[in-house]
Amino acid sequence: MIPRLVLIVLAFSTIACYTSSALVEQQPTEQPTQPAVLPTDQALAVVTAAEALNVRTGPAVTYPTTSFYLLAGWRVEIVSECVGGWVKIEYNDMTGWVNADFLNDGSLCQ
Repeated sequence: MIPRLVLIVLAFSTIACYTSSALVEQQPTEQPTQPAVLPTDQALAVVTAAEALNVRTGPAVTYPTTSFYLLAGWRVEIVSECVGGWVKIEYNDMTGWVNADFLNDGSLCQ
């Protein structure tokens, strides 16, 4: 019979491994230092968030974040109409949803 202490240590080790691998998966991927240059005929917006802006898989905070984020001053293409204050964007061939309050002057969905 395995002593209880060994079982407890194994249980905590398993939890620690799962937690650290989950944290690693959520780390943002390396981002370019300059915003992408997009053609001028597309609907563009500028990120105004004070810190990194999370990009989500859907139009609400209840959706998970994507593997990338946006920084202040970066230009993004708007690819959808507003949905509850959120817009779908494209940046460097990656798409996701951001809260419109953090783009331009925050009036995109007003």
